[in-house]
This record gives sequence, C-alpha cells and structure tokens, in this order.
Amino acid sequence: MPQAQTQTKTSNTSSSASQVSYVPIKNLDKVWFHVEPLLRKPLEIDGNAYTPKDILDGLLNKKMQLWIAWKDEKIQAAIVTEIVDYPQLRACRWFLAGGTDIKDWIVPIQELVESWAQQNNVQRMEIVGRKGWGRWLKQYTNTHTVLMKEIQNE
Repeated sequence: MPQAQTQTKTSNTSSSASQVSYVPIKNLDKVWFHVEPLLRKPLEIDGNAYTPKDILDGLLNKKMQLWIAWKDEKIQAAIVTEIVDYPQLRACRWFLAGGTDIKDWIVPIQELVESWAQQNNVQRMEIVGRKGWGRWLKQYTNTHTVLMKEIQNE
C-alpha cells in the first residue's frame, strides 16, 4: 500500500520547546549533513546492520521516513521509521533514533509520527530499540525481546 508523502505540520508547544517535523525527500539534502552524525551511534549499537548510506537510500526510495527535532536552529534528534505490512495489519516501526535532550522533543515527535501513521492506515506502532525507550514512551508495552548472536562464516 502506498504511503502518503504529505507534509505534516511542524509541532511547537512553546517558544522554548523543540520543534519537530517530518522531512520530505526534497529537503533531505538540506538536513542530512546534520542528521547523519546523530544516527552513527545508534547504528553502531544496532551492530551496523545498516550504514548511513543504507538509511539515506531507504529515505530516498520512500521505504523509510525521517523525523527531526530542532531548537534554536540546531537539530537535536533524528528518528527513522518504516512502514511494515504484515499479512493482517500495517505497522509503523521506529527503528533508529539518535540525539540529545530527549525530554524536549519526545512527546511532540511521538504525537507527530502517530498522527502521520494514522493518515497512512497504520493499526500499530512499534519501537525497536533499547529498554530505555520504555521510560519515555509509557503508553507502549514491552512485548518482545530481541536477542542477537553474530555467526562467523568460514
């Protein structure tokens, strides 16, 4: 099912709060230089399953979506989501996030992503990440644990 590429509203709860926004493909070239460093550490934590170029390609090919938070013209955070079509439902999965000052942007970015997901016929939100996300996203339930083991190929 195609995804709506409509511009979502920028959210700003007060003059001192962070602003959050979906980044349309046409604006990736303006922010990627600032976003890529924020995503490097989470990519390493994830075991380098993706490179920054893989993420950029996924964004350009409309397989992933980029969300940013900024304050005083400085990007504080970047979130990458993807739509997952299961046989019985559609999910929006947060799978990559990096940044600083999470308390400034987590609520508005969550609301913005979930609103966009509803516009795209999503029935479930998913987050793949470290346990610490549960402290910030209290409405989410921890239903799975991901275990990983590297296998050496001979």
